[in-house]
Amino acid sequence: MVELRDAARADAHAIATVLVRSWRAAYRGLLPDDALASLSVPDRERFWADVLTTRPPHTRAVVATLADVVVGFAATGPPLVPADRADPTLGDLYALYLDPGVWRRGIGTLLHTAALDGLRSRGFTHAGLWVLDTNERALCFYHHHGWTDTGRSRLDKGPGGTELHERRLHHDLSD
Repeated sequence: MVELRDAARADAHAIATVLVRSWRAAYRGLLPDDALASLSVPDRERFWADVLTTRPPHTRAVVATLADVVVGFAATGPPLVPADRADPTLGDLYALYLDPGVWRRGIGTLLHTAALDGLRSRGFTHAGLWVLDTNERALCFYHHHGWTDTGRSRLDKGPGGTELHERRLHHDLSD
C-alpha cells in the first residue's frame, strides 16, 4: 500500500535516487545521453539534504513510499522565478518524480493531489509549474489533472549546461 508523508532530511538519498532514475528514463531521447549520464545521486542528495534541513518558508516536500521504500516525491512552495514572486497567491509545483518502476500505478496522482492540497493549506489560490516542452508524458499527465498552458516559455540550464526549453502551466486551486 502506498503511504504519503512529509519528507525528512533522512529521505535525501532516496529522493536523489528517485530523481536521477526518473530523469534518466523520462528524458531519454529528449536530452543528450551524456547529460543524463552525468546526473549524480551524491550531488542531488546534498541539494535535498540542504533543502530538507533549511525548509524555506511555505515550502513542502512529500514522499510516497511502498513498504517503507521511497518511490516518489513532490515539492512545492513560492515561485522561484522572480517575475512570479510578486503574486503572493501563486504557489509552484517544483518537482513531481516517481521511480520508473512504479509509473502508471496512480502514485503520481496521489502525490499531485497531496502537493496541490499542501499549496491550498498554505493559502495559495493558484499554482504554476515549469515543464520541459518536449516531455509529452508529463504534459499529458498535467493536462489530464487540470493544468493549462499559459503561453509563457523560458530557457533554463540543466545538467552539464544542457538547454532546457520549458513552458509554464497554471492550475486554479479554488474548490
